[in-house]
Amino acid sequence: MQADKKPSIAALRLAPGERIKVDGRLGEDAWRRAEKGSGFRQYDPGRGTPATERTEFAIAYDRDHLYVAVWCYDSEPGVVMARTMRRDRVFTGSDFVYLFFDTFHDQRNGYVFVVNPTGAQSDALITNNTGRNFSWDGIWMSDARITDEGWFVEMAIPFKTVSFDPDGTVWGFNMSRRIRRKNEAIRWTGWKDEIRSHNASEAGDITGLHGMRQGLGLEFSPYAVGRYETGEDASDVLGGDLGGDLRYRLTPGFSATVSYNTDFAETEVDQRVVNLTRFPLFFPEKRDFFLEDSGIYRFGPSSPRKGPTLLPYFSRRIGLSDGRIVPIRMAAKLAGRVGDYDVGVTHAMVDGPPGQDDQHVVAARVTKQVFSQSRLGVIATGGSPDSDLGNYVGGMDFVYRTNELFGDKFLEAHLYALGNYAELASGGENTDYAFGGQVSYPNDRWEGSLAYTEIGRGFDPALGFVRRTGIRSGSGSIRWKHRPGGSGWYRELSFGADAKVTTRTSGGLDSAQVGVAPLIVEFGTTDELSLRVSHAIDRPREPFELGDVTVTAGEYSWTRAGLEFETTSTRPVWGELGLRVGEFYDGWRGQCSAEVEWNPNAHFRINGTYQYNLVELEGGSFEAHVGSLGVNWNVTPDLGWSFLAQYDSLSNEVGFNSRIRWEYSPGSTLYLVLNQALSSRDGGLDLDHSDLTLKANATFRF
Repeated sequence: MQADKKPSIAALRLAPGERIKVDGRLGEDAWRRAEKGSGFRQYDPGRGTPATERTEFAIAYDRDHLYVAVWCYDSEPGVVMARTMRRDRVFTGSDFVYLFFDTFHDQRNGYVFVVNPTGAQSDALITNNTGRNFSWDGIWMSDARITDEGWFVEMAIPFKTVSFDPDGTVWGFNMSRRIRRKNEAIRWTGWKDEIRSHNASEAGDITGLHGMRQGLGLEFSPYAVGRYETGEDASDVLGGDLGGDLRYRLTPGFSATVSYNTDFAETEVDQRVVNLTRFPLFFPEKRDFFLEDSGIYRFGPSSPRKGPTLLPYFSRRIGLSDGRIVPIRMAAKLAGRVGDYDVGVTHAMVDGPPGQDDQHVVAARVTKQVFSQSRLGVIATGGSPDSDLGNYVGGMDFVYRTNELFGDKFLEAHLYALGNYAELASGGENTDYAFGGQVSYPNDRWEGSLAYTEIGRGFDPALGFVRRTGIRSGSGSIRWKHRPGGSGWYRELSFGADAKVTTRTSGGLDSAQVGVAPLIVEFGTTDELSLRVSHAIDRPREPFELGDVTVTAGEYSWTRAGLEFETTSTRPVWGELGLRVGEFYDGWRGQCSAEVEWNPNAHFRINGTYQYNLVELEGGSFEAHVGSLGVNWNVTPDLGWSFLAQYDSLSNEVGFNSRIRWEYSPGSTLYLVLNQALSSRDGGLDLDHSDLTLKANATFRF
């Protein structure tokens, strides 16, 4: 059971001139003098039962760095799992340690640092206990070694990398360890399964901190890029450019950033999908400049399975138009914490449409911490990246969160409201609204949610994302889970149901769906099997295209069933298989999807995905194929090559992305990126566009 008193550990202050070499050996005298943290217990599969392997850690620091040592003892060190060296993929098929730091000790926000036995890193920003942004890449050092006692980790986190209160002497801290071959997860404190290791409100403490320095708070990251483009849509062009980011820490927790000639050549490409709905697809932001502080702009609830219904600010609207890159001439940001407030302001100047001046867009967000874990916020956006017509959004939201419902249960509630003013091309103007709320009960045995959203017909945020307008939507879900603990044939057995009804603000039903998952089982091996049956009603008010078939306006209803099976990634070869069949509009649709990955060692991984859709409707039939092949080869955690090929039959296009990444110094990276787009014509492939880019950036901190 969970102890009432949270644990604490004293950090060791290094003597003047004393040094720690980050090599994973843990041979320094400081580690023998430092207090050891222990007492880890399981949160999966058991809840509060003793860990089967011993784990200890220690913390030391000097003026410039926080050092962490972790001893992951193992009774079978020869079978410690370490299947990746790639940054931000440390969770796949590997043991790892996951460290959380609440640097302001506000029990809401913090940083995550993750290391696996190969020394591969991952890191994240935590916002309001729930927002976990793994796209943030901090500058820090780590190394790990597998020994005849287990595997050991050594880390050094520069104080210039994290924001903190220089007058504070206590940080929040928690740590978890994953033992993959046993499918066991253990944690220093907070042993409920529904608690995450980054829940700041459940963390223990690091004490004894003083005299740390963040330097001048100035960081300069220049870049140089050379590019060669060719193809049907571009004459052969050889060119280059310079740019960079300048960041200044105005206060310990608040910084200003200016970016000139912002470049995203190294950004991963989007995954190809076939849209078989009448609504727009949602693609997540992948560009680091916008992801760094994205947690501040989080507004309202979202669906993990289908993405958000509504976002007042969606940063992909800046610098991207229908997948086409629009140059960002200059951008500026203010972001961070001021007292009880989290503040974010983003301004960008982008190339305007042909014949128009450059466009200026801005987004601003302020939230205030209230009660113990809740927040109240406002948001505003202005401008349009595609037009010089005025477009403005303003709104507010409230998030209530507690982990003390009925004594020890979690509850989260969202309320939000937005208004939009837009100038129209016809010379008029339009104002409209959106509002909604959601209540979630995310607990171990029972979990559920209720939500309501209303969006006016004319609600059109130029810097936002809206799946559909002119609707009122109510939804609910419930799920029951049973976790027996121990080493039985299954780890979790559950079933669930969900329903959603959407009506039009003008009257009448727009769509409805009810789904039942009568069986969801996670086996003792962590393989998973799930079955789902759903019934849907759709009433499109105007014709729309599915593939090359037109679906007419009218009322449709259908029932479908699906079966999915996923094997555990702890095996060298693992995969997923999904089958979905049933009625679809006025016809039938069958879908088969598969994914297979071969991961023989920490250096090499190859992954293939394929999805096949057969759609037969009264207006015609078509097949849709989508496939991808990905390869990753890492020489070291700092040097690697990735390759991705994608194809879909509806566009008859093939895309290739090849990227070599070398982090030659912490925070300084060299990229060589090749992007190619080809079209299938007359039985062959013709090159539409090719882009070869060499980019080098460096980071200087003062």
